[in-house]
Amino acid sequence: MPGPFETLCISEILAVILDGLQGDKKSLYNMACCCRAFTDPALDMLWRSMRSFAPFTSLIPQSASFMDDTRTTDCDLSKYHCNSLDDWKTFDKYAARVWSLHIGEYDNDSADFVTDQDCYIRLTVIRGQDVFHPFPKLRTISTLRSLTLVCRNTLDCDPIELVLDRADAEAPHLKELRIIGLMRTMRTLHSTPQLRFGRIRNVDLSKAYIRAPELATLCTLLSQVPISDLKIHLQDRLNMNWQAIPPMFLALKQLDVRGSMFSVILFMSRLAATNLHTLVFQPDGKPSGVMTFLDYLIPIIIEKLGKSLKSFDLHINGPRPHAQDSDLIKGILQGLEPLVEAGLQSLHLFLQVDSTIPVQFSPEVQSMLEPCAWPSLKQFHFAIKAIAME
Repeated sequence: MPGPFETLCISEILAVILDGLQGDKKSLYNMACCCRAFTDPALDMLWRSMRSFAPFTSLIPQSASFMDDTRTTDCDLSKYHCNSLDDWKTFDKYAARVWSLHIGEYDNDSADFVTDQDCYIRLTVIRGQDVFHPFPKLRTISTLRSLTLVCRNTLDCDPIELVLDRADAEAPHLKELRIIGLMRTMRTLHSTPQLRFGRIRNVDLSKAYIRAPELATLCTLLSQVPISDLKIHLQDRLNMNWQAIPPMFLALKQLDVRGSMFSVILFMSRLAATNLHTLVFQPDGKPSGVMTFLDYLIPIIIEKLGKSLKSFDLHINGPRPHAQDSDLIKGILQGLEPLVEAGLQSLHLFLQVDSTIPVQFSPEVQSMLEPCAWPSLKQFHFAIKAIAME
């Protein structure tokens, strides 16, 4: 019968013990130091999932340490001649153990995330010159399901069509895509690559600053991609030829659109979805402008989505005299009647006000806000979103 120590040397038993120590970095480190037989298995588990790029920084050869300098440009990287493999021996010893590398969550105040991300991207660029990925177990990202692109500076980032083309080729099973911040385009739609993204379902552009050229490119790129859930923020007065964009987002089922009412009308006019059942809309600008354009938007929604749309959430923000709240809500509800008659089942209306002044509606409007006033709806909900005045 094997002794206690010999039992621990059985690889299957040791694997179970180490698996139970996942996340306990201190214990895994102690295991790696206490016995040579445990060193490699414990280190494999210790480095298996990394939440930061920082531990690798000290392992990078001194001659390549410039890559963590924010002043280093893409042009500088392209001119760099990668060190010999011997110089990377220590780095590779640990990088070869990594199965997953999570560089945090994006936060406007998180400089560490940006630094980690930049270092990783630059490292893959300079090592890729030798057709050698720094993390061999991550070399194929074909299993990647979710991708976030953070664009901080349009001068430093690659054109969005090239970035998406690479993602399309290297992550064919991608299901979720999120783009944050600025971006740039080559502005030549005739050379835009044809994306497949056969399994992508969710695209979040709500925190992307999309100007007209980039929006035209994105809409063209993603027009035939089977996206079912889209979140997007549209800028005001997008000066672009919408007729040049093919009918887009045929497979769309849920749309959360924010921004300029004028831009939303143009965007919706090119929508090709036939099964979109949920629409969330939060317009920018003064509510009076919302009322003006609502007369144009509702007919488009009925024409495009009248047979499929079942749920509509409308958020009204922006400064206005409180005396107008009653007329505003009345006008909006009257404007939505054709949509309800077309087959809408759920209507949620949110009105944002400051928290210091109570909102009072006329008896006529108050009766319109009762669920019984909408017998054809399965669900009617009206809510006031109070915000504190600064």
